[in-house]
Parts: sequence; C-alpha cells; structure tokens
Amino acid sequence: MMQENKKETSLRILSIGNSFSVDTMHHLPKLLSSLDGVRVRLGNLYIGGCSIRQHHANAEQDASAYKYYTSDGGEWTERQAVSIREAIESEAWDYISIQHGTKDGSRYTERASYEHLQSLVAYVRALADGHTKIAFNMAWVMEPYGTHPEIVSYGGDQALMYQRLTNVTEHVVKPTKHLDILCPCGTAIQNARGTALCGRLSRDGFHLSYDMGRYIASLTFLKALTGWELSCLSWRPDGVTEADRAIAMQAANLAVETPFAVSPMREK
Repeated sequence: MMQENKKETSLRILSIGNSFSVDTMHHLPKLLSSLDGVRVRLGNLYIGGCSIRQHHANAEQDASAYKYYTSDGGEWTERQAVSIREAIESEAWDYISIQHGTKDGSRYTERASYEHLQSLVAYVRALADGHTKIAFNMAWVMEPYGTHPEIVSYGGDQALMYQRLTNVTEHVVKPTKHLDILCPCGTAIQNARGTALCGRLSRDGFHLSYDMGRYIASLTFLKALTGWELSCLSWRPDGVTEADRAIAMQAANLAVETPFAVSPMREK
C-alpha cells in the first residue's frame, strides 16, 4: 500500500484531454505533495471540448493544436501549440490518459463517438515508452438542470444518461485493444450525488466544482491508475472538511471497485 508507494521515485501522468481532464488533474500536484520523495511530472494536452474524433484527427495530422499544461508538483504552467506526439515523446510517461469531449457534436453515450478510439490508442501505444499504461477517463454525466444538448435529449434524466454512459463505456470503450486502465471518475461523482455532497459537485451543471468535485475526480483518477491507498494522501482543498474527505475517498474507492454502477454510500 502506501509504504510500497514510497518506494517509487517518480510518477509521470499525461492526459490527452480537454476541460474534463483539467477538472480531473487540477488538484493532483497538491494531492501528491503527501508523497515525500516522489518526483512528479504531470501533463495535460488541452483543447476545450475536444472529442475522440478530434484527438484522432490531430494525431493523424501531427497538429500542434493543444495548449499544454505541465506541473512538476508545483503550480501548473502552460505552453501553446503542442502536438500529441511532442508531448508523448517528451517523457517516459507511466500513464497516458485519453479524455472524450463533446464540443464537435459527439456524445458521451453513443457508440459512434468512439469509432476512432482504437486507432487513437494504437497511435499512443506506438509512440509511448514500453512500460507506459494507457487509460481512458470516463467523465461524469451532467446535472438535470443543465442546458447541454445531451442532457436535454434525456429530458434531464440524469440516471438514464448515466446508465447509457456506463453501458457504452463497459461494452465499447473498455474492450479497446491496448487500453490498460479505466478511470471511473463519472461513477465516483455519481456515488457522491447520493450523499450530503450532492449540491457541491458542479459549478455550471457540466463541469465540476473547483473544490469538492475536482477533489473527488483527482482521488478517483489516482486510485484507478496506481491502486494507492487514498487515506494516506492528507491534503484536501480549502472548504473540504475531514467528513467531506471521508465521503470523497469512499466515493472514489467504491467507483474503482464497481465502475459501472452506483454504490450505496455510508455517511457518519
């Protein structure tokens, strides 16, 4: 567990992403500050709303189209006009995560939105270091009051949208060749929606709240990738109490154990 974790000398994580990967990774530098002696390198290739289709096209064209956020354990810095290839080849990454978005009209819950995932994963696998594990980060479904066309198409039925999302993730995304890990951030958020935290998870009905929502996503992402014991990570955002932290860790742990269904939560 954490004693074993401390034997690691470095942790290097890259996301090929969008605003959802920003939400997921934002707190990782401070969260990982709990690990003494571990060198951290984090990268996030960002285009707002970037879909699998667009990531794939950018890879094929070797397009320097991304804003590139990086952190060595401190504040995030950014650089413009970076390609997927350039970011992958810049480090011997331990994990590379792929994030889906919907700005080009793609949908979370339709098989067609993932038609280029296999080719994208193959591209990443060909460029990445031999030990690198490739992950897919399953995002959260939207709040019922959201105005995004996808939740509107479900008549605000969040539970139905979640069911459709987990179905396509389990049966289309997870079997993808060379995909090693599924990060069920969406299920962790759905778990937490059944608790007292339910009104503190989103900032706009679509993206996660800056404190609680992002914290749960970071915990889930890290747990899914590494298997580490979350209770040993002592940092939490301002405004998040110890009781909140316990719920967040429970939501994350249960999501990793049961990624395609909501788990009952225990609150003290």
